[in-house]
Amino acid sequence: MAIRTALARARRPGLLMPFAEYLASPGIHFSTLRYMGQSPLHYRHAVDCPPTETQAMLLGRATHTAVFEPMRFQLDYAIWSGDRRGAAYQQFADEAAAQGRSILKENEYNTALAIRDSVRGIPEIAAFLEKGQPETSLFWVNPQTGLACKGRLDWIAGEGVILDLKTTSSIDPRTFAAHAWRMGYFHQAAMYQEGLDVSISNVGVSRCGLIAVEKEAPHACRLYWLDPDSLSRAWSEYQGWLGQVKDCMASGIWPGPGPVESELAAPAWATTEDEAVDFGGLEE
Repeated sequence: MAIRTALARARRPGLLMPFAEYLASPGIHFSTLRYMGQSPLHYRHAVDCPPTETQAMLLGRATHTAVFEPMRFQLDYAIWSGDRRGAAYQQFADEAAAQGRSILKENEYNTALAIRDSVRGIPEIAAFLEKGQPETSLFWVNPQTGLACKGRLDWIAGEGVILDLKTTSSIDPRTFAAHAWRMGYFHQAAMYQEGLDVSISNVGVSRCGLIAVEKEAPHACRLYWLDPDSLSRAWSEYQGWLGQVKDCMASGIWPGPGPVESELAAPAWATTEDEAVDFGGLEE
């Protein structure tokens, strides 16, 4: 069964909820869970001290709207090209807030549109964006741990395709592969696979793709399909992170990176004769 058909039959309240409402809803989400890759201490801090939205985060959100919901872009965002001080700007900001619109600088607005044009200008990607559902909020219980989870998927296309938009400094395969694993994009996709399968009547996911687009002009873009073996490895690590969360919740102890005590050696380059630092003239 096509995913869009299953979604149409499962339109429960919350599936298409506003972003602010999604953020306020309970559930473990990937943007904090990924800190378990560092330590439970880092995860606990991320949960207790969520970041306030920066201008860069706002631009990222605007870019997603421009790509996946282009008809909403002008409704959700307003441009202010002048100084953000004084009575004129305050009046503009108040009017934008009353309309539910966020304010972008002119160059940010143009960047979001340029990225939109680059992504949608590639026929192979545009074909997937012709039909589908954007910004879908999912809520489910992880079968292995019983923990409540949530996720907000960028785009769900038909025939079991999940797409996620990622801006990056380079779409070179080797560079982006390292960046994608380090940032947990594979783990996020594995979590979304589970969320869609569990929350929408056991719908199978055939492929997970990352739309990688460069932040700087000319905004080169490429669609990467995530390797199944890499996704499987990421899924195992994701399950391990959730297991750690469950254990820490039970014990109330959130340890930092281990081991706590270890030996520190100088880097290899500091111990070679060619790279040795001359401390001549210094006395103890």
